[in-house]
Amino acid sequence: MPIRPENNLRSRTNIAYELPSTVKSLNDGWLSVCQTAAAASGLLAVVEVVLLTFMKNPVHYTHPHTRAARQALLAFSYCALVFSCSATISSLVLTDEFGELPVRASRKSDPIKQGLFDSSSASLLEVYGARRSWRWVMWHWLFSLTAGVACLVTQILIYVWIEEPLSVQITVSCVAGFGVLPLLHFIPMAVSPSSRRSSVVRSSIIAAATSSQTVGSMAMV
Repeated sequence: MPIRPENNLRSRTNIAYELPSTVKSLNDGWLSVCQTAAAASGLLAVVEVVLLTFMKNPVHYTHPHTRAARQALLAFSYCALVFSCSATISSLVLTDEFGELPVRASRKSDPIKQGLFDSSSASLLEVYGARRSWRWVMWHWLFSLTAGVACLVTQILIYVWIEEPLSVQITVSCVAGFGVLPLLHFIPMAVSPSSRRSSVVRSSIIAAATSSQTVGSMAMV
């Protein structure tokens, strides 16, 4: 079957093409964040497997506790594992998306001739080849990563409150509250202008990834 001219033109790749510096900076930043978050969420998933094995062993429960507390502990353990796996998958999808963006951009003429773009950074990436679906994948990723961290912290607190003395309960609760403070950085996203929303999300994901690595290290210890 002969190739139609428009398809043939679309498949041509300019191997000497380079992204504009601003677009390249945005793309490289997102790519770095995605790779970091993939490693962080993968670490969380490994930690959750270890904790789930620990939580299901009745030998590790020496104090009387209600059945509801045990069920809540297991529920948060399973949820944290699922959310961590979900965040890993989403981050890998986004890594592939941003890794392929320079190739897509090389197959089209530069859409911005004057060097000025009056819109958000997310729209700028889409102009140069990012698919619009990357936005909902990003929100899915962000929610999964945040929920995974929250579930991990919650299950640690539940176990501490049903097994440890009061002094340990208060100390761990204070430390856990301090550890999840970076998650409050997500709140300004609801009121931030659309032109800044993408950068706010990216910095928020870095904070969540850092927090998850810290909590994961504490759990493994």
